[in-house]
Amino acid sequence: MFVSARAAGLFLVLSLIFFHITASTFASLGVVLPAMIAELQWSWTEAGFGFTALALFTGLFSPVAAESLKRLGLRGNYAAGGAAMAAGFAMLAATHGLYAYLVATSLLGAGFALLANVPSTFVIAQTVSARRRNFMIGAYLAAGGAGGVAGPLIAHALIESGGDWREYWRLAMALMLALSAALIIFADSRFLKSSPEDANAAAPEADKMAPREWTLKEALRSPAFYLIGGALMAAYFCGVSVSSWAVTHLTGLGLSAGFASAMLSLHAASNAFARAAGGVAVKAVRARHLLIIGLGAEAIGMLALSFASTSSLAIIFALFEGFAFGMILFATTVLAIEYFGLKNSPAILGAMNLFATFAMLGPTLTGLTGDIFGSFSPVFIVYGLGAATLAAVGLFIRNPNED
Repeated sequence: MFVSARAAGLFLVLSLIFFHITASTFASLGVVLPAMIAELQWSWTEAGFGFTALALFTGLFSPVAAESLKRLGLRGNYAAGGAAMAAGFAMLAATHGLYAYLVATSLLGAGFALLANVPSTFVIAQTVSARRRNFMIGAYLAAGGAGGVAGPLIAHALIESGGDWREYWRLAMALMLALSAALIIFADSRFLKSSPEDANAAAPEADKMAPREWTLKEALRSPAFYLIGGALMAAYFCGVSVSSWAVTHLTGLGLSAGFASAMLSLHAASNAFARAAGGVAVKAVRARHLLIIGLGAEAIGMLALSFASTSSLAIIFALFEGFAFGMILFATTVLAIEYFGLKNSPAILGAMNLFATFAMLGPTLTGLTGDIFGSFSPVFIVYGLGAATLAAVGLFIRNPNED
């Protein structure tokens, strides 16, 4: 399956890093944030700016990740990402004001982009057999989803036990440094030198892949590029807003804080399941259809969240929106390779992730809606309708290689 034992070790460390950075950023910041707000006396809108900075810099640095991997190499790229993440966690642990909080979340966003799926799916694709490529990408993405399960539970347990939220960020920093050191041990520059032809050579049952390698400039002229980018934008727009305000929204509708935090974990479990399931399902179901299914689930989940005054509706939200995020993330990654090839996939995926930069508006718009209307429901309805519209558009998008 892997080209060497060292490649298998690298996959394990990459998966653990994705687990950790997902658990400690998008998944748990919204759980820790109420304790930070209470101590530092911020408004909902001010606190939402932190998620805005996190999403903004994740999007902005996604194209940078492709260039960083090319110029700095395997060790250099991940060392830079690990340093940015560690610095961000250290600043969060020490913050006493809004400015430091925003700088910290910006660093976390930059580090997340350098460490997460844009560079890592390319590295993994170069170190596994072609017929196992989509399965292993799904397994890697599922590791990040599993981090989303653990993050809210750990953060909630810490806060409920009377623990210091600053200690949470210090522990996150220490673990980030340890994982970065482990990655440097397993990294090998030769993992980036195999050609796309070699990576796709072996088996007749190899996963689907573009018949030619598209350049980023060529991909930008394809309508499929914008559907994939738009789907990523919708997923992150909803996902970041959910991470930042779902607990506050659900408790405001009368559900307990413990149950609301559990819904974030159920959401993350559904997310992780969808990523892993996508790696299996794509053998029988076209990735484009998986993307449309994900967008439809997004619409259902966000509309359920809008009116989740009962535990049943909250569970529907967690299952459907979690599934949607995971399936969209998997399907867009696979489609980018299937439609445009592996060679330039970091650059193309990075450009697609620029659409996710618009997700920076999600937490701020959601927080502003809560401040003005006293409820987050109206904006969640809008998000759901937007996802439904993209699902309908997806029905008419063709594989650019078939045009």
